Amino acid sequence: MIVYACLSRLTDGTPLSATTDYANDADQRVREGKRCVKLLSKNFGKFGMRICLQAEEVTLHCVVDECTAYMVVCEPTYPHILAFSFLDELKKEFNVLYTPSVVKSVRRPYAFIEFDTFLQKTRQKYNSSRALASRLNLGEMTNDLNLHPPSYIKLHHLEPPPLLPPTPPATPLSGSGVVLARSSSTPSTPNGALLYNGAATKDTSTGLMVGITLRLKPVPWCGWLGLVLVLPCILLDMYRGAVAISMSSLEEVDGPSPWHGIFFLTEMFLQTTQVFILLYYIKAAMYY
Repeated sequence: MIVYACLSRLTDGTPLSATTDYANDADQRVREGKRCVKLLSKNFGKFGMRICLQAEEVTLHCVVDECTAYMVVCEPTYPHILAFSFLDELKKEFNVLYTPSVVKSVRRPYAFIEFDTFLQKTRQKYNSSRALASRLNLGEMTNDLNLHPPSYIKLHHLEPPPLLPPTPPATPLSGSGVVLARSSSTPSTPNGALLYNGAATKDTSTGLMVGITLRLKPVPWCGWLGLVLVLPCILLDMYRGAVAISMSSLEEVDGPSPWHGIFFLTEMFLQTTQVFILLYYIKAAMYY
Protein backbone atom coordinates (compact mmCIF):
# COMPACT_ATOMS: atom_id res chain seq x y z
CA MET A 1 0.00 0.00 0.00
CA ILE A 2 0.96 3.66 -0.36
CA VAL A 3 2.12 5.15 2.96
CA TYR A 4 3.01 8.75 2.14
CA ALA A 5 3.28 11.04 -0.90
CA CYS A 6 4.73 14.51 -1.43
CA LEU A 7 5.91 16.99 -4.04
CA SER A 8 9.12 19.06 -3.86
CA ARG A 9 10.75 21.73 -5.98
CA LEU A 10 13.63 20.32 -7.94
CA THR A 11 16.12 23.17 -7.55
CA ASP A 12 16.26 23.42 -3.75
CA GLY A 13 14.02 20.63 -2.38
CA THR A 14 11.35 22.98 -1.02
CA PRO A 15 8.22 20.92 -0.19
CA LEU A 16 5.24 22.00 -2.27
CA SER A 17 2.50 19.64 -1.08
CA ALA A 18 2.13 16.37 0.83
CA THR A 19 -0.45 13.98 2.19
CA THR A 20 -1.67 15.23 5.56
CA ASP A 21 -2.71 11.97 7.16
CA TYR A 22 -1.44 12.88 10.63
CA ALA A 23 -2.91 9.72 12.15
CA ASN A 24 -0.05 7.77 10.57
CA ASP A 25 2.77 10.06 11.77
CA ALA A 26 3.47 7.69 14.64
CA ASP A 27 4.01 4.84 12.18
CA GLN A 28 7.66 3.82 11.82
CA ARG A 29 7.18 3.50 8.07
CA VAL A 30 6.01 7.11 7.80
CA ARG A 31 8.97 8.38 9.79
CA GLU A 32 11.42 6.37 7.72
CA GLY A 33 9.70 7.50 4.52
CA LYS A 34 9.97 11.17 5.45
CA ARG A 35 13.63 10.64 6.27
CA CYS A 36 14.18 9.11 2.82
CA VAL A 37 12.36 12.04 1.20
CA LYS A 38 14.59 14.50 3.06
CA LEU A 39 17.77 12.70 1.98
CA LEU A 40 16.66 12.36 -1.63
CA SER A 41 15.66 16.04 -1.79
CA LYS A 42 19.34 16.93 -1.40
CA ASN A 43 20.38 14.74 -4.33
CA PHE A 44 17.86 15.46 -7.11
CA GLY A 45 19.34 15.19 -10.57
CA LYS A 46 22.06 12.66 -9.68
CA PHE A 47 20.13 9.49 -10.50
CA GLY A 48 18.03 10.27 -13.56
CA MET A 49 14.35 10.99 -14.15
CA ARG A 50 13.05 7.93 -12.30
CA ILE A 51 14.39 6.72 -8.98
CA CYS A 52 13.59 3.74 -6.78
CA LEU A 53 15.10 4.06 -3.30
CA GLN A 54 15.02 0.86 -1.26
CA ALA A 55 15.11 1.37 2.50
CA GLU A 56 14.72 -1.12 5.33
CA GLU A 57 10.94 -0.93 5.81
CA VAL A 58 9.72 1.16 2.85
CA THR A 59 10.44 1.84 -0.81
CA LEU A 60 10.53 5.38 -2.17
CA HIS A 61 9.64 5.99 -5.81
CA CYS A 62 10.40 9.33 -7.44
CA VAL A 63 9.68 10.93 -10.81
CA VAL A 64 11.35 14.20 -11.84
CA ASP A 65 10.21 16.66 -14.49
CA GLU A 66 11.32 20.18 -15.42
CA CYS A 67 11.03 21.77 -11.97
CA THR A 68 9.14 19.35 -9.68
CA ALA A 69 9.91 16.02 -8.01
CA TYR A 70 7.00 13.67 -7.27
CA MET A 71 7.65 11.10 -4.53
CA VAL A 72 5.64 8.28 -3.02
CA VAL A 73 6.56 6.04 -0.08
CA CYS A 74 5.23 2.49 -0.35
CA GLU A 75 5.55 -0.83 1.38
CA PRO A 76 8.40 -2.95 -0.04
CA THR A 77 5.89 -5.40 -1.54
CA TYR A 78 3.92 -2.74 -3.42
CA PRO A 79 4.29 -3.20 -7.23
CA HIS A 80 6.64 -0.74 -8.90
CA ILE A 81 4.34 -0.39 -11.90
CA LEU A 82 1.49 0.86 -9.69
CA ALA A 83 3.77 3.28 -7.80
CA PHE A 84 5.02 4.89 -11.02
CA SER A 85 1.48 4.95 -12.42
CA PHE A 86 0.39 6.82 -9.28
CA LEU A 87 3.19 9.34 -9.75
CA ASP A 88 2.30 9.75 -13.41
CA GLU A 89 -1.25 10.77 -12.46
CA LEU A 90 0.10 13.28 -9.92
CA LYS A 91 2.42 14.72 -12.52
CA LYS A 92 -0.29 15.19 -15.15
CA GLU A 93 -2.75 16.81 -12.74
CA PHE A 94 -0.12 19.11 -11.16
CA ASN A 95 1.09 20.34 -14.57
CA VAL A 96 -2.49 21.17 -15.52
CA LEU A 97 -3.01 23.28 -12.37
CA TYR A 98 0.40 24.96 -12.01
CA THR A 99 2.93 26.18 -14.54
CA PRO A 100 6.72 25.92 -14.05
CA SER A 101 6.98 29.70 -13.58
CA VAL A 102 4.51 29.54 -10.68
CA VAL A 103 6.49 26.70 -9.07
CA LYS A 104 9.76 28.62 -9.41
CA SER A 105 8.26 31.74 -7.81
CA VAL A 106 7.23 29.95 -4.59
CA ARG A 107 8.76 31.52 -1.46
CA ARG A 108 7.30 29.39 1.35
CA PRO A 109 7.01 25.64 1.96
CA TYR A 110 3.76 23.81 1.18
CA ALA A 111 2.49 26.64 -1.00
CA PHE A 112 0.24 24.18 -2.90
CA ILE A 113 -1.20 22.39 0.11
CA GLU A 114 -4.63 22.46 -1.57
CA PHE A 115 -3.26 19.84 -3.95
CA ASP A 116 -3.47 17.45 -0.99
CA THR A 117 -7.13 16.82 -1.88
CA PHE A 118 -6.10 15.19 -5.15
CA LEU A 119 -3.23 13.38 -3.38
CA GLN A 120 -5.55 11.78 -0.86
CA LYS A 121 -8.15 10.84 -3.46
CA THR A 122 -5.59 9.22 -5.76
CA ARG A 123 -3.89 7.49 -2.85
CA GLN A 124 -7.16 5.89 -1.73
CA LYS A 125 -7.79 4.67 -5.26
CA TYR A 126 -4.36 3.01 -5.51
CA ASN A 127 -4.65 1.50 -2.05
CA SER A 128 -7.90 -0.21 -3.00
CA SER A 129 -7.33 -3.78 -4.13
CA ARG A 130 -10.73 -4.20 -5.84
CA ALA A 131 -10.02 -4.67 -9.52
CA LEU A 132 -7.50 -1.80 -9.55
CA ALA A 133 -5.48 -3.32 -12.35
CA SER A 134 -8.59 -3.71 -14.53
CA ARG A 135 -9.42 0.00 -14.16
CA LEU A 136 -5.94 1.15 -15.11
CA ASN A 137 -4.25 1.08 -18.47
CA LEU A 138 -0.81 -0.16 -17.39
CA GLY A 139 0.39 -1.27 -20.82
CA GLU A 140 1.76 2.13 -21.80
CA MET A 141 3.44 2.57 -18.41
CA THR A 142 5.00 -0.91 -18.64
CA ASN A 143 6.50 -0.15 -22.04
CA ASP A 144 7.77 3.22 -20.82
CA LEU A 145 9.47 1.62 -17.80
CA ASN A 146 11.06 -0.99 -20.06
CA LEU A 147 12.46 1.73 -22.29
CA HIS A 148 13.45 4.06 -19.41
CA PRO A 149 13.99 1.92 -16.29
CA PRO A 150 14.40 3.67 -12.93
CA SER A 151 17.67 3.94 -11.06
CA TYR A 152 17.68 1.54 -8.12
CA ILE A 153 19.63 2.92 -5.17
CA LYS A 154 20.10 2.07 -1.52
CA LEU A 155 19.79 4.33 1.49
CA HIS A 156 23.55 4.32 2.14
CA HIS A 157 24.08 6.01 -1.25
CA LEU A 158 22.44 9.15 0.19
CA GLU A 159 23.70 9.08 3.76
CA PRO A 160 26.96 10.92 4.50
CA PRO A 161 29.96 8.64 5.04
CA PRO A 162 30.76 7.86 8.67
CA LEU A 163 33.47 9.88 10.33
CA LEU A 164 36.77 8.06 10.46
CA PRO A 165 38.45 7.75 13.87
CA PRO A 166 41.32 10.19 14.36
CA THR A 167 44.73 8.85 13.44
CA PRO A 168 46.78 8.13 16.56
CA PRO A 169 49.58 10.68 16.91
CA ALA A 170 52.20 8.07 17.72
CA THR A 171 53.03 4.53 16.64
CA PRO A 172 55.18 2.19 18.73
CA LEU A 173 58.46 0.98 17.32
CA SER A 174 58.91 -2.80 17.19
CA GLY A 175 61.01 -4.29 19.93
CA SER A 176 61.21 -1.22 22.14
CA GLY A 177 59.15 1.03 24.39
CA VAL A 178 59.98 4.16 22.39
CA VAL A 179 57.31 6.04 20.46
CA LEU A 180 58.14 8.14 17.41
CA ALA A 181 56.06 11.29 16.98
CA ARG A 182 56.01 13.33 13.77
CA SER A 183 54.19 16.43 12.66
CA SER A 184 53.40 17.69 9.16
CA SER A 185 53.72 21.31 10.27
CA THR A 186 56.62 22.89 12.09
CA PRO A 187 57.42 20.36 14.83
CA SER A 188 57.61 21.57 18.37
CA THR A 189 57.50 20.38 21.92
CA PRO A 190 54.98 21.62 24.51
CA ASN A 191 57.50 24.20 25.73
CA GLY A 192 57.97 25.65 22.23
CA ALA A 193 61.41 24.18 21.46
CA LEU A 194 61.97 22.84 17.95
CA LEU A 195 62.70 19.18 17.29
CA TYR A 196 65.75 17.77 15.56
CA ASN A 197 64.86 16.71 11.97
CA GLY A 198 61.15 17.08 12.80
CA ALA A 199 61.01 13.99 15.02
CA ALA A 200 61.11 13.23 18.68
CA THR A 201 61.09 9.99 20.60
CA LYS A 202 59.25 9.32 23.80
CA ASP A 203 60.09 6.60 26.27
CA THR A 204 56.75 5.04 27.21
CA SER A 205 58.16 3.62 30.43
CA THR A 206 59.34 6.94 31.84
CA GLY A 207 57.25 9.41 29.81
CA LEU A 208 60.34 11.49 28.96
CA MET A 209 61.07 12.92 25.52
CA VAL A 210 64.32 11.61 24.06
CA GLY A 211 66.31 13.01 21.16
CA ILE A 212 65.01 16.59 21.33
CA THR A 213 67.45 19.33 20.38
CA LEU A 214 66.50 22.64 21.96
CA ARG A 215 67.22 25.85 20.11
CA LEU A 216 67.02 29.46 21.24
CA LYS A 217 65.04 32.04 19.36
CA PRO A 218 66.94 34.46 17.10
CA VAL A 219 68.62 37.24 19.05
CA PRO A 220 66.96 40.65 18.52
CA TRP A 221 68.85 43.88 17.99
CA CYS A 222 68.86 44.70 21.68
CA GLY A 223 70.46 41.31 22.39
CA TRP A 224 73.18 42.01 19.84
CA LEU A 225 73.75 45.41 21.46
CA GLY A 226 74.15 43.78 24.85
CA LEU A 227 76.56 41.25 23.32
CA VAL A 228 78.71 44.04 21.89
CA LEU A 229 78.77 45.84 25.25
CA VAL A 230 79.87 42.64 27.02
CA LEU A 231 83.03 42.35 24.92
CA PRO A 232 84.73 45.49 26.38
CA CYS A 233 83.87 44.25 29.86
CA ILE A 234 85.58 40.94 29.10
CA LEU A 235 88.72 42.71 27.94
CA LEU A 236 88.65 45.04 30.95
CA ASP A 237 88.25 42.13 33.41
CA MET A 238 91.08 40.25 31.73
CA TYR A 239 93.36 43.29 31.99
CA ARG A 240 92.46 44.06 35.63
CA GLY A 241 92.83 40.41 36.59
CA ALA A 242 96.28 40.12 34.99
CA VAL A 243 97.47 43.37 36.61
CA ALA A 244 96.13 42.36 40.03
CA ILE A 245 97.86 38.98 39.92
CA SER A 246 101.15 40.49 38.72
CA MET A 247 101.17 43.03 41.58
CA SER A 248 100.33 40.49 44.28
CA SER A 249 102.61 38.07 46.04
CA LEU A 250 101.68 34.96 47.98
CA GLU A 251 104.86 35.31 50.07
CA GLU A 252 103.96 38.75 51.43
CA VAL A 253 101.55 38.50 54.34
CA ASP A 254 100.38 42.12 54.23
CA GLY A 255 100.84 42.61 50.47
CA PRO A 256 98.14 42.71 47.78
CA SER A 257 96.07 39.49 47.63
CA PRO A 258 95.98 37.52 44.33
CA TRP A 259 92.28 36.72 44.88
CA HIS A 260 91.32 40.07 43.42
CA GLY A 261 92.85 39.05 40.11
CA ILE A 262 91.25 35.58 40.30
CA PHE A 263 87.81 37.13 40.77
CA PHE A 264 88.32 39.38 37.75
CA LEU A 265 89.45 36.44 35.62
CA THR A 266 86.50 34.33 36.81
CA GLU A 267 84.09 37.08 35.81
CA MET A 268 85.83 37.30 32.44
CA PHE A 269 85.48 33.51 32.00
CA LEU A 270 81.72 33.57 32.78
CA GLN A 271 81.07 36.43 30.38
CA THR A 272 83.08 34.67 27.67
CA THR A 273 81.03 31.49 28.23
CA GLN A 274 77.83 33.49 27.88
CA VAL A 275 78.96 34.95 24.56
CA PHE A 276 80.05 31.49 23.34
CA ILE A 277 76.70 29.89 24.18
CA LEU A 278 74.72 32.59 22.36
CA LEU A 279 76.91 32.45 19.26
CA TYR A 280 76.95 28.62 19.26
CA TYR A 281 73.18 28.23 19.27
CA ILE A 282 72.71 30.99 16.71
CA LYS A 283 75.17 29.25 14.40
CA ALA A 284 73.54 25.85 15.02
CA ALA A 285 70.11 27.29 14.21
CA MET A 286 71.29 28.19 10.71
CA TYR A 287 71.64 24.50 9.85
CA TYR A 288 68.02 23.49 10.71
